[in-house]
Amino acid sequence: MNILSEECAEVIQAISKCHRFGLYNVKPGKPLTNAQHLEGEIGDLLAMVDLLKSNNIITQQGLDIAKAAKIEKLKKWSNIYE
Repeated sequence: MNILSEECAEVIQAISKCHRFGLYNVKPGKPLTNAQHLEGEIGDLLAMVDLLKSNNIITQQGLDIAKAAKIEKLKKWSNIYE
């Protein structure tokens, strides 16, 4: 769980860099764009989610239900799906 929270923080930081400097900005001395870095951090987060599932801490069914509920909220309260 500690590593999961660390990965969440790293995703947040990568999102912040995308907002501040743009998706396709490359930090001097780094090989990846901010979008590619974000992709890597989300991949790390998903790896931790998979570990939680494999250790029966969370279930795919529970994730699917939560995901569907979030999509419905977004359809109701945002313009993402318009």
